[in-house]
Amino acid sequence: METSVLEKYLFGKAERGDTVLIEYRPTYPLEELSWGFLIPALIERGDVVIGDFFGIGDQLFRNYIRRISGKEYSDVIELIKKIKVVKIGPGSASYGEVIEEVVPVYDSHSFLKNYHMVVNRMTHSPTKPEYFVTFGLSHYVHFGGDEAMKAIMTGISTIPMEDWVGIHFLNVEVLSKAHLAMLEEMASIVFHVSNEELIVKKGGEIFDSRGG
Repeated sequence: METSVLEKYLFGKAERGDTVLIEYRPTYPLEELSWGFLIPALIERGDVVIGDFFGIGDQLFRNYIRRISGKEYSDVIELIKKIKVVKIGPGSASYGEVIEEVVPVYDSHSFLKNYHMVVNRMTHSPTKPEYFVTFGLSHYVHFGGDEAMKAIMTGISTIPMEDWVGIHFLNVEVLSKAHLAMLEEMASIVFHVSNEELIVKKGGEIFDSRGG
């Protein structure tokens, strides 16, 4: 897959406060895109915090480093030292520095409390992140159903994250059609990636009207 379109939007168009969805299917090798390209590119441009639901990001990281060696492996090991991690639910985080551990909750009140804690921690960090990346958000919604979606919508509408770009990887086969539609509606930019191509599902027209 050609990454130039992704670079154009993320690094030339996306602004603080934007929510970016990167949708993929389960057989797509997301570890190559995320750990092999996107996260290193983000770290070159600013501080990164990863929200890892159920250790999905960690599993993808392990898949990736098993396939590399030599200088490429050494570079990745150095890179992960710069990452901050919010671990959400069971699973490990064999990369980065864990700054918060959160128990997944599905009622709006408890979610909002956790959400506020994480945002407050990131906002008052000595090095405020430029990017907040999540793995496994689709799994959280799948397990929590409608209550999970209500919790997310409550959190975003109550405490919008305007200080950084949010980038969320979504496994579309895990989500119901309705839940995916809700997430897409709230997003600023939506991509769908496959081995063959990258499709801009949402955001291109809006950004072009700004003169991009």
